[in-house]
Amino acid sequence: MLRRLLLFAHWALPCAAAVLAGWLFDRHPLITAGVVAACVLLRPVHTGAVSRAVVILLAMSPVGPFLLEVYRWVADLVVAGWTALDALPTIFLSWPAHLLYAVLCLAVGSVVSLIGFALVGQPCFALMELESSARQRARDAAARRIAETPDRYRFALYLRPFTTSGQLASNAVGVLSADGQVGNIQTDFEAVLASAFPAHRPLIAAGRPGELLPTGVQGLGSMIDHTWDIPGTGKFQCTEANWRSRVTTLARHAETVVVVPLDFAGTRWEINWLYRNGLLSKCVFVMPPTMAGARDYEKPWAQVEGFLRARGVQVPGYRSSGGLFEVSADGTELVSRPSFVYAPVPRATALLIQFALTRRRR
Repeated sequence: MLRRLLLFAHWALPCAAAVLAGWLFDRHPLITAGVVAACVLLRPVHTGAVSRAVVILLAMSPVGPFLLEVYRWVADLVVAGWTALDALPTIFLSWPAHLLYAVLCLAVGSVVSLIGFALVGQPCFALMELESSARQRARDAAARRIAETPDRYRFALYLRPFTTSGQLASNAVGVLSADGQVGNIQTDFEAVLASAFPAHRPLIAAGRPGELLPTGVQGLGSMIDHTWDIPGTGKFQCTEANWRSRVTTLARHAETVVVVPLDFAGTRWEINWLYRNGLLSKCVFVMPPTMAGARDYEKPWAQVEGFLRARGVQVPGYRSSGGLFEVSADGTELVSRPSFVYAPVPRATALLIQFALTRRRR
């Protein structure tokens, strides 16, 4: 508890102080936002997805009053011009003048909107991208330390086929998915899983350090033409010669082993090793969801069912909503972890909450 309070103070106090100063003195809101952003980027990255969003909103909040003043000034100018045109002597001059003025106002409004996006939207996107890179570097550094001395840390290990990196889509709010769930910006499921772990007990995986996970737009056409990459699990490097020894050493010391059980040679070897060494009980198996426009995982999941059944573990049939499973107490089947949060929140958020609760039980 003390550690969490310290981490909260480490982040919240400098950000809150800068924002409060901007509101109290009502000056230099952009400078205030820059100070908050600097506090975020120059501090070590500790927090998760929710606090990340809150910090970014705090960083941009002083810009709001400034933009409201700009829009109010533009609106007053428009009204003043419209009123001045009422003084024209004849209707033949008044109507064309009002029409031309309306077109001019629309053009000016578009320019003002573009300026507003340049002042708020672009800095916000830039802040997100910089912060995502900083977060990924911090996670990679932690993964490197853990891989070197795994007996000194508490952590979880993420095992998945390398070909699925950036391909395990989950969704947020706004577009119909394959099972009718609403979403709009698709994110990689790895990012959802990584967000369920605190910095002092991270989820790590083999991979290339520094790589971010892509996001994509589904079903919104040209409404959104730009998305940003997001951080995933902390990555440690390994080679074709040593990946087996690294994975097995880390699996022995990990609190939890998160497995995406798809039919690939490396994943089959990892599951077989976990089975032979009696470590399936510490595993959480992830059934990847199938989202609209993304890869369908029904066939890959069916292929791995026979592989696990040959080792005495019964596997449930695939469902497009995805899910989390643990090995039953007698070790004979994968048991679904029930969730009460699927209905009221987006699928990615529901799985994040469910996985966080699963992890805390361990």
